[in-house]
Amino acid sequence: MNFNQYYTEKAYGDELVKKLTLTAPKQALDIGFGSGNLLRAAKRRWNDIDLIGIDIDYKNIEKAEKYREINAIELNGFDPSLPDTIVNRFGKIDLLLSNPPYFSHQFDSTTKSILQSVGLLDCLSSKLKTIPAELVFLAQNLRLLSENGELGIILPAGLISGERWKNVRRYLFSNYHVSNVIQLPINCFKKTDAQTFILTIKKKVSYDSSSVNLSHASVNQSLLINLKEAEQRADFNYYFNKDQLKSTSQFDELDYQVFRGNKSFHDLKSISDEYLHTTSLAKIPNSINLRTMPIVGCKNTQSGDIVLARVGRRCLGRVHYINIGSLPISDCIICIRPKNKKIGNTIFKALSSINFQTYVEKVALGVGAKYITHQTIAQFLTGKYYETT
Repeated sequence: MNFNQYYTEKAYGDELVKKLTLTAPKQALDIGFGSGNLLRAAKRRWNDIDLIGIDIDYKNIEKAEKYREINAIELNGFDPSLPDTIVNRFGKIDLLLSNPPYFSHQFDSTTKSILQSVGLLDCLSSKLKTIPAELVFLAQNLRLLSENGELGIILPAGLISGERWKNVRRYLFSNYHVSNVIQLPINCFKKTDAQTFILTIKKKVSYDSSSVNLSHASVNQSLLINLKEAEQRADFNYYFNKDQLKSTSQFDELDYQVFRGNKSFHDLKSISDEYLHTTSLAKIPNSINLRTMPIVGCKNTQSGDIVLARVGRRCLGRVHYINIGSLPISDCIICIRPKNKKIGNTIFKALSSINFQTYVEKVALGVGAKYITHQTIAQFLTGKYYETT
């Protein structure tokens, strides 16, 4: 059975443990401990610590029992009674470690009860059918977090910077002391290129939580952002690069309109042979001539528009200028409609620059396939970023 486990490399387990502030924790618990690398990292720092591992995969239990380093127990991380079971058996745990599995989990009544118990349910849309499994693991750990305890958890980029989870960030940063958000290199886990982050979390007591410390495991520098900024997104790469990479030509928001296609690629393909999708855009920025075949009910280009690939692994940020013609665009395309041709030419030049491509690489959202938003583009063109007051 595939449990969607991506085991923590030794170096990043050590990086997580290094950021923890506890001086002499007695017990370390990892729900979904997998290969046990996070627990072993704790043991390397605190030799006398007792290690407790919870996992649903019996193969991991067997391996742990063989080496007798970890008190391994076969339990389900999605069981609402799990925190009570752990506390009844081991008492309050002072150090919590976690690198949750990454997959979509059913948003059912059981899951809702777990999220409700720590206040996260109100952060989510009732229309959701599934939620990230890692959000449930975060909630389970927050349920176990004691007054003087500490949690170190590895989470994917979606929860740290994705638009959908903004309310989760607002709740987390407002109600807990998140002392560190550490961006890890892409490809730091085998079998996945997911962008991930380490968070260190304590309960709010007397800590000054008006700012959050951001850093990157590969960069010898850190920076502070305020809670309003962290709510918007909390990735080091964005804040480290945003000022250096903004457009050299600054535009007013009234200089252009921005919209995206309103039909999927598959919908367009079923009704027409002529449309623009990310596969239509060449790697090199270019001015193109199109046929004039707009479709009623679709978002269509017109002469002077600038189109960009909004989502993708390799095509993200590709940009073309429409000389003539009108075709429908898919929802993977963002269209910029300048106020006049002069402004359009200047915007196209800015978006064709190496500076913009570097900007996209640094600030794109998403875990696997990356994406950019209207706001991403507006911030580059106008130089205006999130309001923090």
